[in-house]
Amino acid sequence: MTTTSDDTAADPAARLPQRAPGVELLGPYQGSGFREPRYLLRRGDGQVAQLPSLLYRVASLADGSRDLAAIAAVLAEEFPEDLGGGQGRDRVAFLVEHRLAPAGVITVPSAPGETCAAVPVPADRSPRRDHLLMLRMRRALVPEHLVWRIAGTFRPLFHPAAVAVLLAAFVAVDVALVARSGWSGLVASGHHLVADPTSTLALLGTVALVGVFHESGHVAACRYGGAVPGSMGVGVYIVWPAFYSTVTDAYRLSRAGRLRTDLGGVYFNAIAMAALGAAYLATGSPWLLATVALLHLETAWQFLPSLRLDGYYVLADLVGVPDLFARMRPVLTSLLHPRRTPPAAVRELRPWVRRTVTAWVALVVPFLAWWIVLFIVLAPELAPSAWAALEQHAVTLAGAGADFRPAAAVLAAVQIILLVLPWASGTVLAVNLARRLARATLRALRRARARRSERRDPTGHPTDATRGVLRRP
Repeated sequence: MTTTSDDTAADPAARLPQRAPGVELLGPYQGSGFREPRYLLRRGDGQVAQLPSLLYRVASLADGSRDLAAIAAVLAEEFPEDLGGGQGRDRVAFLVEHRLAPAGVITVPSAPGETCAAVPVPADRSPRRDHLLMLRMRRALVPEHLVWRIAGTFRPLFHPAAVAVLLAAFVAVDVALVARSGWSGLVASGHHLVADPTSTLALLGTVALVGVFHESGHVAACRYGGAVPGSMGVGVYIVWPAFYSTVTDAYRLSRAGRLRTDLGGVYFNAIAMAALGAAYLATGSPWLLATVALLHLETAWQFLPSLRLDGYYVLADLVGVPDLFARMRPVLTSLLHPRRTPPAAVRELRPWVRRTVTAWVALVVPFLAWWIVLFIVLAPELAPSAWAALEQHAVTLAGAGADFRPAAAVLAAVQIILLVLPWASGTVLAVNLARRLARATLRALRRARARRSERRDPTGHPTDATRGVLRRP
């Protein structure tokens, strides 16, 4: 049969698919915790996606010079089990039309000879994000070209000799601080902060600057490993303001390179604490000692793997699974229903990785639940005291403003903010968890109702309710 031009235009196999503008193939995901190899590519918007080998090969062959039939012919030799039996072209067409094109990875012109244009990723096809525990309302403050220079400035600090010297200096300064001041010196510095608002403001400002320095450590480690850091800025974590740095390109690095990027922030914290500790030993300023103590607590907090802090990404890179929170629901399902076949998101993990992720979920869920329950239980008891403290700070703010005491006024305003934020974050977290629990309960009830309706009529045909359930995605 002769194919007309209209038939050719309507046949997807006659078109020449190609990668969307800006898509970059990054190669295999090194140190993967999956049973089957995973591959990485970066879209034009900077987002990195991990793909199984078949999808990655389809994307790599879609260079605009092959039609779908030619791509299927190449892949039939590499993946005979997936593309054998003469159905290779249809299978590749399905992957292109329903997997890669909606994700913004491949574009297919509407007719032969047309140029592929960028296809935006539809909102309903974008990866679902855990808005409960992700940084939101991001605003970039330092553009990529300036971040590249910042990373280049600090990159020599990751030379092994420099790391050894600076960490040794950090330990030596800490030992000297304990020997000189001890617990009594730390208590005295706390009393000094209460009596001197200027020192308290100096502490808060220094901690904020160290936060910026912390993010510089991440981008410097990213560039040292051979990846390209992105922008730096601020965002909101639950309700708390937080600095962030974009180091998504670090996924292309080896496991050691990714871990270096993860730990670059706390390494720079150690450098800052060594410098501030040395300044205290030289001057004896009490607020410097209090700052070093506070930074120690903040650095230890960063290792907590139950929130999206540095410790979370360290654990993710150690096990080779970059999306631990996305595995939480499948792991919980497999734990609650041990006799059922585990979800695919659990089966695809290597055995030791699966055990590690399961242990992480078993610890994180009670941890988050404990804090929510503790907040709900203690809130009625602590609310009167918090309100009284809030009123006192408000009076102090008004009095300091009337007496033209700017340091005391700013400190009172900061104290009000610090007093309100924990209550706001606890409320937001509790409400969001309650909403998610309610949605999960409704889904479970609908599934139970659907199972009860899966009965057959006397003729042996499924009922309409059963067919409706089977059509659901």
